[in-house]
Amino acid sequence: MFTDQKPAFTIQQIQELRQITIWGVGLIGGSLGLALKENGFQGERIGLGRNIGRLEKARKLNAVDVITTDLSEGIHESDLVVLCAPVTLVPIFIKHILETIVPQQRRIVVTDVGSTKSVIVSTVEEQLKATNSDSVAFVGGHPMAGSHETGVDAANSDLFNNANCLLTPTKNTDKDALQLVENLWKFVGAVPHVCSPEVHDLLIGAASHLPHLMASILANTVADVDSQEGTAIDFTATGFRDSTRIAAGSPELWTGIFLQNRDVILALIDNIVDNLHEFKDKVQKNDEIHIEQILAAAQKIVMKQ
Repeated sequence: MFTDQKPAFTIQQIQELRQITIWGVGLIGGSLGLALKENGFQGERIGLGRNIGRLEKARKLNAVDVITTDLSEGIHESDLVVLCAPVTLVPIFIKHILETIVPQQRRIVVTDVGSTKSVIVSTVEEQLKATNSDSVAFVGGHPMAGSHETGVDAANSDLFNNANCLLTPTKNTDKDALQLVENLWKFVGAVPHVCSPEVHDLLIGAASHLPHLMASILANTVADVDSQEGTAIDFTATGFRDSTRIAAGSPELWTGIFLQNRDVILALIDNIVDNLHEFKDKVQKNDEIHIEQILAAAQKIVMKQ
């Protein structure tokens, strides 16, 4: 389960970094760059990506100091690289880093912000083992902050304030690298927690992935209801918008998340189906008492949030 890390947080450790590279300067990467600056980071914030136009926008918004589309240039002097990319791309980015760096005296710590962890962490550890490289130390990470909006235009320096950030080390994870990544997230206001990649995927599958799936299913279901007077979508109000807002997220990104967390999602779908069948049964039987009990239990859970 979760374990709160207790080693002392030192602002100095982050301040001593010469460069931090953010690979992918969208909502999360841009917010990280802004939060670093807001909290007093004195080193260079390098924005790395493939779209120079987006990178120039990130620099204009002061999310990064220097921009480049060249990987070698982007990581050459960096002490820490944060991969702000879709989950399917993280292992590919690690592969490119391993192919680019030259064995050297210093080591690069690399972390990510992906919403799944088991596949990413196991794949990256296999890559590191296969290359027998000590030049890269990887720490799986996932800040629980975001928005249905995308792009650096939506970036916010306060995005990580008091947000939980899950770190998923294994027995192979370098402790110093873990400490550095933990301090990074504390530096920008997040609250780190440590768990295994498997526990992460189970809990976040239920807490984040399932709600997105249900919002998407709900939106599609309502859209299918119509009559001569109009469609159900024409008559939706705040309740529908509140329930489906997160379905506005990137379909490509979420497809990768669902497939990487496949086993957990399948089990959760079974749970949802069972719960719906139970509720259907109570409605068919006009079981007012148990219907109200189900709704009251849900109300109690939500009111605690």
